[in-house]
Amino acid sequence: MTTNLFRRVVLLGALLSGLATAAMAQDSGALLNVLVRKGILTDQEAEDIRAELTAESHAALMSSISGGKSTHSLAISGRLQVQYAGINTDAAGVDSTNEVFLRRVYFGAKAAVGAGWTANLVYDFAGENFDKAYIEYAGLMGDQAFAVDLGVRKVNFGMEEWTSSGSLDSIERSGTTRYFVEGNNGRRLGAGSYRVGAFFEGNPNARKQKTEGVYYGAAVTNPERSSGPGGASDGSNNSQAYWADIGYSGFFGPESQSSYRVGAAVSLLSDQGGRNPTDGSDLTGFNLYGNLEHGVFKLAGEYLSATVDDGIAAGRDASPWGVWIQPSVMVTDKLELVGRYSFTNSDNRGIKVSDGVRSAPASLTGDNLTELYLGLNYYIVGSDLKLQLGYVHGTAERGDLEESANGVRSQMQINF
Repeated sequence: MTTNLFRRVVLLGALLSGLATAAMAQDSGALLNVLVRKGILTDQEAEDIRAELTAESHAALMSSISGGKSTHSLAISGRLQVQYAGINTDAAGVDSTNEVFLRRVYFGAKAAVGAGWTANLVYDFAGENFDKAYIEYAGLMGDQAFAVDLGVRKVNFGMEEWTSSGSLDSIERSGTTRYFVEGNNGRRLGAGSYRVGAFFEGNPNARKQKTEGVYYGAAVTNPERSSGPGGASDGSNNSQAYWADIGYSGFFGPESQSSYRVGAAVSLLSDQGGRNPTDGSDLTGFNLYGNLEHGVFKLAGEYLSATVDDGIAAGRDASPWGVWIQPSVMVTDKLELVGRYSFTNSDNRGIKVSDGVRSAPASLTGDNLTELYLGLNYYIVGSDLKLQLGYVHGTAERGDLEESANGVRSQMQINF
């Protein structure tokens, strides 16, 4: 552990050293301005020198922090999220949650090497896993953009899941999303999120709602959810998983100030059915989603369902489904009010409050989970620096049995 930490600190130091080199070159701009004012240099001479210094500093930066001679641009990024969770339960003999922790500590880089080729790396030091680690080629098919990715990233299943954690209006994703996409624990499905494989994106800017039009995607990946420092699957089988989705983003209203997005996704995961992933038992998934933004109001929601072969027991399949809906309103230019309702039916596969409400204590394995969330977001510098406060309540039910957990959660986030 100490050795790994030392290596990471050395890498961070090298990156910062290269950035300092570039900053020193930028400082020469003030000197050039003085020389122009004193008549020692003409405006054109100053601009020529400035361009030369910029090129030299760029080369120095690349040589300082990149071993690749063909690297011609490098963007550094990061995200830090600090959370507090105070969640109680009515289950006897189970301790409440009361802790402060680092939810995410992302540090990443995107390097351009040649026309259309980039390397994308984002590591989560808190989760000890890659959020991204892939090679991308981006180009045009006719007049439409496309991208092909090879490596580790999230699949396009579950809009709330593939939406960046830095852009979520709620502090955590819904109970429905967590049940469907997070790692299989005998109840949750592990039917989305991180995978190792090949990914295709058509018209990706429409998916991000930067442009209007149809977007679509497809992927062939390892069936297991990737995890661990290497983003590796567990290698328990040699089958593949197949993913496809399609959607449309549009604008309307005066000067296109309002927007919407609708889409659907399907997946087939070989050997990922059963109570735990089992050879010969498959899992198929379906996802329908949409979001709308009009002035100060936003509304988002989605439906997820799956068929899990032998999902309850051998010879007994499960067809869990879930929905969530989330309205929000900006009450001032800095303050946003958010509410969310989520319901998940496990179809007798089983679900605990902790499967849907992160950090919640739980003991009862129910059949259904209802989650309610009410929160406030204060945007200090947009989403790049924001404070979030929320109240969450989750209830698991099975027949006449019921167990609830409720409490508060807060998060401070900074992006760079």
